[in-house]
Amino acid sequence: MGIRGKIRFLLLILGACCIVTALSLRHSITKKELLSYEAHQLQKNLDAKEQIVYNFLSDPKQVENAKSYHLNENFGLSFIKAYRGQGINILVYQDDELKFWSSFRAFPSNPENIKEGSSFVVLRNGSYEVIKKKAGSYTLVFLIDVKSQFDIQNQYLENTISKHLCPANSLSLASYPDRDVYGIRTIKGEPLFEVKLKQGYSRGIYATIEVWLWIIGLFSFCLFFNSLSAWLAKGGRPVAGTLLLIVFFLAIRITDLEYGWFNHQFNLQIFSPTIFGESFFLPSLGDFLLNVIAITWVVLFMYTYSDKYRAPEWIKSSKAGGLVFHLLLLIVFSGLAFLFDQVFFGFIKNSKINFNITNIINLGWISWVSIIILCLAWFNMYLIGNIFMQQTLQLNVNNRERLILFLAAFFVYLLYRIATGFSIFFIAYALFIFIMAWNIYIRNKKFSIGIFAALFFCLAFITSIKYLRFTDFKEKEKRYNIAQKLGSTDDPKVISSIESLEKAVSTDAFIAEYFKQPAILESTFDLHKHVNKILLGGYLTQFEYNLYEFNDSDSIISNEKSVALSYYKDLVKSGSVKVPESNFFYRLNYTFGYQNYFGIIPIFVDNRIRGTLVIDLKSPQYNYNSQLPEILADGKIKSEDDYSNYSFAFYNSGKLINQSGKFTYKLASTDFKGSVGKGEIVSDTLNYTHLVYMPASNKMIVISKEKVSYVTRLATLSFFFLVFIIFSITLYALIWLLKNIDESWGSWFNINRSLMINANKILYKTRIQFSIVLSVVATLLIVGWTTYFYIREEYRKQQENFIKEKIRKVQMSYEKQIFSTGGIPEVSDQANADFNQFANINATYLNLFDVNGDLRFTSLPKLYDYGIIGRKIGPEAYINLKIQQKSEYINPTEHIGENFIYASAYAPIKNSLNKTVAYIGLPYYANEADYQSKIGLFINTLINIYALVFVAIGILAVFLANQITSPLTFIQDSIRKTKLGQKNQPIQWSRHDEIGSLIKEYNKMISALEESAAKLARSERESAWREMAKQVAHEIKNPLTPLKLGVQLLEKSWREKDPNFEKKFERFNKSFIEQIDSLSTIASEFSNFAKMPDTKLEKLQLLPIIEQARDVFTNAEDAEIYIFNHAGRDVTVLGDKDQLLRTFNNLLKNGIEAGNANNRCVIKIRIVHNETHVFIEVEDNGKGIDPYLQDKIFVPNFTTKSSGTGLGLAFVKQAVENAGGTVDFKSSADVGTTFYLSFPLS
Repeated sequence: MGIRGKIRFLLLILGACCIVTALSLRHSITKKELLSYEAHQLQKNLDAKEQIVYNFLSDPKQVENAKSYHLNENFGLSFIKAYRGQGINILVYQDDELKFWSSFRAFPSNPENIKEGSSFVVLRNGSYEVIKKKAGSYTLVFLIDVKSQFDIQNQYLENTISKHLCPANSLSLASYPDRDVYGIRTIKGEPLFEVKLKQGYSRGIYATIEVWLWIIGLFSFCLFFNSLSAWLAKGGRPVAGTLLLIVFFLAIRITDLEYGWFNHQFNLQIFSPTIFGESFFLPSLGDFLLNVIAITWVVLFMYTYSDKYRAPEWIKSSKAGGLVFHLLLLIVFSGLAFLFDQVFFGFIKNSKINFNITNIINLGWISWVSIIILCLAWFNMYLIGNIFMQQTLQLNVNNRERLILFLAAFFVYLLYRIATGFSIFFIAYALFIFIMAWNIYIRNKKFSIGIFAALFFCLAFITSIKYLRFTDFKEKEKRYNIAQKLGSTDDPKVISSIESLEKAVSTDAFIAEYFKQPAILESTFDLHKHVNKILLGGYLTQFEYNLYEFNDSDSIISNEKSVALSYYKDLVKSGSVKVPESNFFYRLNYTFGYQNYFGIIPIFVDNRIRGTLVIDLKSPQYNYNSQLPEILADGKIKSEDDYSNYSFAFYNSGKLINQSGKFTYKLASTDFKGSVGKGEIVSDTLNYTHLVYMPASNKMIVISKEKVSYVTRLATLSFFFLVFIIFSITLYALIWLLKNIDESWGSWFNINRSLMINANKILYKTRIQFSIVLSVVATLLIVGWTTYFYIREEYRKQQENFIKEKIRKVQMSYEKQIFSTGGIPEVSDQANADFNQFANINATYLNLFDVNGDLRFTSLPKLYDYGIIGRKIGPEAYINLKIQQKSEYINPTEHIGENFIYASAYAPIKNSLNKTVAYIGLPYYANEADYQSKIGLFINTLINIYALVFVAIGILAVFLANQITSPLTFIQDSIRKTKLGQKNQPIQWSRHDEIGSLIKEYNKMISALEESAAKLARSERESAWREMAKQVAHEIKNPLTPLKLGVQLLEKSWREKDPNFEKKFERFNKSFIEQIDSLSTIASEFSNFAKMPDTKLEKLQLLPIIEQARDVFTNAEDAEIYIFNHAGRDVTVLGDKDQLLRTFNNLLKNGIEAGNANNRCVIKIRIVHNETHVFIEVEDNGKGIDPYLQDKIFVPNFTTKSSGTGLGLAFVKQAVENAGGTVDFKSSADVGTTFYLSFPLS
C-alpha cells in the first residue's frame, strides 16, 4: 500500500473513531452526572455571591455605611454600582421602616418574618436567597437573585434561574414530586432549595463536543471518499469516481432526511421546521445548507477533474452530434436555472426568516446563513456552466456555430415568453451564459476584473429581481391573510381562550365563596383583580372587559355602572351567536373590525345557583398600530402579524367607519372596488398599493402599504453585488491558502514569498484601481464611523431633551391640578380614573409616588399588579430627588428584568406652600426601541448609500485606471512591435506632458537603436559567417586529407603494377564515396541552417506532425516511441510545418542515438496545455548529457557525437523560436534527457 493509500485508510479510521467517540460520549454521560455538573456550577456561583455578602457584613465600616445609605447619596450609589450588576441587592430597614433599597424589583412583605442568616424566600416575581442581619435598630436584608417568576413571559421576562448563577440555563427549581434533583446549600451547609435538569436540555459542553466530533468524523469520511474518487479519476475513470462520490453523499443525506439522526442528536435551531420547511428534501434550513454543501462538494470535484471526462468518439467527430450535445447541455443548464428559481421561491415563501435586506443591521445569523446558501447555489451554477463548456471544447464545433446555436435557442424562447408572459429574468440569465462562454471559448479563461464584474452584476440583477418578486408575492399573501383574519367573525385563539376562561370561572373556589357570602367578602375580596389574574393567562389580555355580579334573584351585587341582567339575555334573544365549544358565551353579530363577546356564567355552590357572573369582552377598535409596552406582551400569545407598516380602513355600506395608519382614506369607498371573498390589489398615484377585501357584500376592508421605492430596489441590487464580490474574494482567499500551505515548517515563509511574488505581478492598472477604491472606502468608513457616533449622541440628546420637556410640562400641569383640588387625593377608584385621564391627556404613562417613594397612582397598573416590579420608586431617582434635592432626574438606563432598558424621568411635585408632597415619574418605555429604530434606519441608509457609492466608485476606478494607463498600454504595444534590424515607426503624441517626454525619449532611443542594430547585425553576420566558414572549412579538410592520401597510394600501386591493385581500388573507392557523402551532408546541413529565416507560418494541428515524426522511426531496432496526449483535444499552433517536422525528427533521432546499449530505448512524448500554451515533453532513457557540456548543446557546430555537424539542436532551437515558442531540457547521466517545448496556442 502506497502513502496515498495509507492516508485514505487513516482518514477512514479517523472518521470512524470520531463518530464512535461521539456515540459513546452520549451514552456514557447520564442525566444524573449532567445534573451534578450543572448544579455544582450553580452552587459554586451562589457560594461566591454569599461570600461577597458575608464579606460585606463582616466589615464594620461597610455596615455603618449601609445605615446611612438613605442619608449619603455617594454610599448608596456606590453600592448600586458595585453590587446590583452581580444580582445582589440590599434593603435597609430602621425600626421596621424601609429606608433604602437598591432595586425596585422585589420587597418582602414583612422583614420580621425572615429569619436571621440565610434563607430561601419566594416572592411575587421570583425566588431569592435572603441574608438578614440586625445591627442595632437597623436591619440589613440582602437579596440574591435565584429565579424569576413572572405571570407573563416574553423576550424580556423569562422564568429562569438567574444567569449569574446558571449561565447555561440548564436548570430549573424542583418541586416536591420531582425525583432526579440536586440540593443546593448555603455556604454554611444549610439546605436552601433543590434543582433539576430542564426538559430538553442539550447537555451543554458535552453536546458541543459531540457536534464537533460528528462534524470531524463526517468530514473525514468525505475526504476518504473524495480521495478514492480522485484516484479513480486520475486513473482514467472519472465517471466512476464521480458516481462513487454522488452515491456517498446521497446515502448520507437520504439517511439523515429519512431518520433525522443529526437533528435528533442535537436540538439545533437551524434544523427547526418552524424556521423553514418545504418538502422531504428540504425539511429545514440546516438540511438545506447540508444539501447545498454536498452538491458543492460534488460539483467542485467534477470541476477539478473536468479535463478527464471524454465524450464518445462518434460525438466528437460528428458535426451534428456536437451541435445536439451543445443544445442538450444548454437545455440542462437552463433547466437548472428554473429549478433554482422554484427552490428559492419556496425558500422565501415557506420560511419565517427575516429577508429584509434593506434593514441589514437587523439581519440575524439565520438570515446570513440563508444568504450564504444563495451564494453557494450561484457558485454551483457557475461551476456547472464551466464544466459543460469545458466538455464542449472536445467537439467538432467552432465558435461561430456555437454562437448561432445559442442565438437561435434564445430567440425561440424569447418568442415563447412573449406569447406566454415576458420576464427579464431569462434575458439576464442568457447574458450570464454568454459572458461565461465568451470568457471560455474566446479568452481561454484569462482572468479579467471586468469579466467577473459583469458576471457578478448579472447574478446580482437576477437575484434582486427574483428577491423583490418573491417577497412582494409573500407580502401580498400575508396582507390577504390579515384581511381574512380581520374580516373573520371568530378568531380560533379567542375561542380557545374563552373556553379556558369559562372553565376556570366555573370551577374557581374563590369566586364560588364570594357568591356564597357577598356581603361579608365584598370589602376584603377584590373580584375584579382575581378574574383579571385568570384572564391574564390567555389571549384575552388584549380585550377590554367589564364584570357584573348578580345574585340568585338577578339583582346586581356591586358595580357603579348599573346594568340589568335582562339586557344581556335580550342580546341572546336578538340573535347573538353562541361561541363554539362554549356553554355560556355569545358573540354580537353586528360588529365589524372588532369583536364583542359576553358570557352569562351561572355560579353553582353545592349544586345550587348562587348567582350569575357576566363578563363583557370587547377588542380594541381598529387600533392595530398602537400597543402596550413590549414588556407586557405575552410571548405565548404574541401574534405573528406585524401591522406597523400597514394602514387600514373599514367601510360599511360604502361609508368609512374607521381607519388606522399613515394613509388618508376618503369617506366613501369610491376609489376601491372588490369582490366578495377575494383580495384584489389596487395601485394609486400616491405610491401606495391597496388590498381590497370584502367579507360581505356591504363590508369592505382595505389594507394599504407603501410601494418599494426605486432607491430600495437599487440598494437591493448593490447589496447582492457586494455580497457576491465579498463571497468570491473570501472563497478565492481560502483556495489560495489551501494551495500555498504545505506540511513543512516553512509554510508561513512560503505564503509570504508567494504573496511577494504575486504582489510584484499586479498590473499598474490594477494598482491604480485598488488605490482609488481603497482611498474612497477608507474615507467613507472614517466619515461613516464619525457620523455614526455623532448621530448616536444627537439621538440620545434629542431623547433626553424630549423627556425633559415632557416631564416639565407634566410637572407643571399636575401642580396646577393639585393647586385647584387642594392637594394629592387619597387613593380611590375615582382618583385612579382621574390620574389615568391626566396621563391620557398628556399622551404618556405616568406614576405618582409619595415622599417615601411608595406608589400611589399609576396609568399602567398591570406592571405592578403582575408583580413585574415592586411598588417603589427607582433607587437612583429617590436618591437624586430626596437626598440631593434635585428639581428633576433623568435615568436613561432603567432596567426591568434581564434586558428591558428604558428611560425614565422624575420630578418633585410641590404644593402651594412650595413643599414637596410627591414625586411624579414618566417612564418612556419605547425609548430604547425608538433609539434602536432610528439608529438602525440611519445605519441601513448609510450602508445602502455606501453600497451604491462603492459600486459606482468601482466602475469609476476601472474607467479612470484605463484612462490613466491607456498611454502606457499604447507605449507597450509600440515597444512590443519594435524589432531589431527593421524599420520601426516613431510614436506620435501631441500632448507635452510626462508621457510626451517619455515618448520623445523613446523615439530617440529607437532611432539610435536602429542604427546600432544595423551595425551590430552587420558585425555579427560577418563574425558568424567567418566562424561558420572556419568550422565548415575544418569539417571539409577532415575528409580531404584521407582522400588525398588514398589517391597517392592508389597512384603508386597502379604505377608499380601492384597485383592487389583491384582490391585496393575497390577498398579506396568505397572510402572515397563515404567521405564524399560526409562532405555532402555537411553542405546540406549548412544549407538548411542558412535557410532558417525563410519561415512560412501557418495554423497547424500539432498532433499529426508529432505522429508523422514517430512513424519515421517506427522500424528502428531496439526503440519504442509512445505519445501521451493529455490535451483532451487537437491543439493548433502557428508555425512552419517542415521546420516543426524536422524539429521532432531531430529530437527523436538524438534520443535513439543516445540510447544505452544495455537497455532498450524508450522515448515518451507527453502533450498538455493550459488556456494559452501547449507543452510537449520528449523524454528518453539514454546516457544523458555531461553537466559540463549542457550549456553548449544549442551552439551551432557543437556535437557530442563522433559523426555529426552540431547543427541539429541549433536548428531545433531556431525552429521553435520561429513559431513563438521556447525550448529547454533537463538531463541526468545514465538516466536520460527530457526536452521541454512550449508553443502559444493559435
